[in-house]
Amino acid sequence: MTITAQRDAKFQADGNVTLPDEEREAIGAGPSGDVLLVTTERGVLITTRAKLFLGALAGIGAYLREDGVTLDELMESGAEIRQELVDEFYPRRPVE
Repeated sequence: MTITAQRDAKFQADGNVTLPDEEREAIGAGPSGDVLLVTTERGVLITTRAKLFLGALAGIGAYLREDGVTLDELMESGAEIRQELVDEFYPRRPVE
């Protein structure tokens, strides 16, 4: 994890914390947008679902590239698996 900025914040009496504009913009959250709180061994990460999922997808993509799996191969295997599931759950009946 690379720290690119650091800023102090305080809890208000009701437990709320206001995120400064720069931090909201950095995670792609609007002024009244929803954020996701992710608890880790190092503390709490404040992000958006989109940022978290895009990061996870990037990690999966890097892992697949490292293993030599191409997008075409992944798409083809997905199509094969879907067809197997269709065949299993909706077997074709002979036409009478």
